[in-house]
Amino acid sequence: MKRKIRWLLYHTPVELFIRTAEAFSEKITELTNGNIEIEILDIADYEDHVPTQGEHFSPIALMQSGDIEMSQLHISRIGQWNTPDFFALELPFLFSDHDHATRVLDGEIGLAMLNRLPQTTPMQGLAFTYSGGYRVFASDKIINNVEDLAGLNVAVMPGPVIIDTIKSFGCEPVITSNKANSEAERAKRHFASLQTTLPRYQVEANAEVQKYVTNTQHSMYLTSIVVAAEFWDSLTVEEKAAMTEAAQYSAKLERAWSIADSDKIATDTDEQKRLKIQNYQEFPQVEKDKLKAMSQKIYTKYTPMFSTGLVQGILDA
Repeated sequence: MKRKIRWLLYHTPVELFIRTAEAFSEKITELTNGNIEIEILDIADYEDHVPTQGEHFSPIALMQSGDIEMSQLHISRIGQWNTPDFFALELPFLFSDHDHATRVLDGEIGLAMLNRLPQTTPMQGLAFTYSGGYRVFASDKIINNVEDLAGLNVAVMPGPVIIDTIKSFGCEPVITSNKANSEAERAKRHFASLQTTLPRYQVEANAEVQKYVTNTQHSMYLTSIVVAAEFWDSLTVEEKAAMTEAAQYSAKLERAWSIADSDKIATDTDEQKRLKIQNYQEFPQVEKDKLKAMSQKIYTKYTPMFSTGLVQGILDA
């Protein structure tokens, strides 16, 4: 029995997400001898005529209604569907490095989080992806130390942990949307600073304003490959195994691509010039340590809201 899966590219920049879907498509074709086919859909294919959630239409609602079978979603959007443990992955300075993140995301903790999704959402989680990796500040001034962050207006995505983290740094969060990312829309963004990632800088920042980039690595921009739970339940054991293998394969590739993209921007001055980044710098470790200390209140506030032992398990992994 041949199956067709509609995979919706929901987030931008599209190039960060389409390559993951294409890698999955190639692998699942190989594993199933072409019995599972992937149709990759752009946000424009659905935006004007689908169920909405707030100001955005919701890919999760589309999976629930059977309009799509798969997508790749930011963890905070998943967390909003009564899955607060996903917000734990937004905690500041949670991962010491990429190897630590891999042990958590691909290990027992990450797999348990993905497999619990059908209990509270219409989704089954398959794998974690970066879609950007470590976060940075893009600002209208050079940020050399924590004092430079004091009182700074910082545009952030909606999410309780993200917002409170920015506040703990002494900044003033400005809730913004990533829905409209055209050059004209970005040009209107005159807030002083933006929390983003290096691979996402071009699509999220207004380079005429936020042209000074400081790599604080204070948290990670994480996404997850998800599939509609009802569709997942219709698959055979063999098909589920193939889907899981293809997702884990493409997720590992995606995370490697995100790291490589970040490294290129961080080390290649020509690439920085192309992106109109006037100054790029790594935040000194002593200043990162200060931010980490300042943000410990976030752990005190949120740890009790997550599953018992989750945060400590991540830290110890």
